[in-house]
Amino acid sequence: MRDELRKALDFAIAKERESEAFYKEWAEKAKQPSVHSLFAELAGVEHGHLEILSNITPEEMTARSAAPVVEMGLSNLLVDVPASAELTLQEAMIVAMKREQGAVNLYLRLAEMNGEAKSLFEALAREEGRHKARLETEYDDHILTEN
Repeated sequence: MRDELRKALDFAIAKERESEAFYKEWAEKAKQPSVHSLFAELAGVEHGHLEILSNITPEEMTARSAAPVVEMGLSNLLVDVPASAELTLQEAMIVAMKREQGAVNLYLRLAEMNGEAKSLFEALAREEGRHKARLETEYDDHILTEN
């Protein structure tokens, strides 16, 4: 594997590891059972991504994530919420959506560097976009319809 691609994949693995740790930490601190469940589930999802990235080649990642992502753009309309033990489910979902959007933005910026890893970073941005889209759909279905 080319060195630049390996470094890009290693960077992505480190970001997934950090996300998993974030969600595990806040799942443990959460006072509301629904927030604990959401963050525990997201930690598991991030762990799954970590496993996939640890065993995939950049070429496989690029091919796997070729499908376009359809997002609602909901997270762009919401105000940032700091993580805390008292988060409501709505606030926890906002935290998660904003984190996923941050990952999308990071990978898109890295893709703009136009190096060997451009297509890998674009694929990673699409993958993170899928996670954000799933959270936005759940937010729309469970939070906005209840308010």
